[in-house]
Amino acid sequence: MGRLCSYRRECPPALASDLNTKGVQTMSQNEMITKIEALREWENLMEEAKAEAEALRDSIKADMMEKGVEELTAGRFIVRWTSVLSTRFDSTAFRKAHSELYQEFTKQTSSRRFTVSA
Repeated sequence: MGRLCSYRRECPPALASDLNTKGVQTMSQNEMITKIEALREWENLMEEAKAEAEALRDSIKADMMEKGVEELTAGRFIVRWTSVLSTRFDSTAFRKAHSELYQEFTKQTSSRRFTVSA
């Protein structure tokens, strides 16, 4: 099976124009558009699924609050919604209070950001 252009659809064989300067096959403009459109569809679907999961989570929490419980058994599931204390370092306050020391212990990092806009 050849490479896939879009979901479960095989691409035509590569043309010489599809090769970059290093001789590596690249996507055609249409393939790129198809992949970007598919990516956007999947990202939208993920956002919808996250929103639905959050709504279900909130509904379960509301029921637990109404019952006044931190732990609930429902069939084979045990749901816990408990308070947790944590200690975190306040870098903003530290930077204001100890600017020079903050600068000594910070370092720049490099990363790549992937974005798609229309």
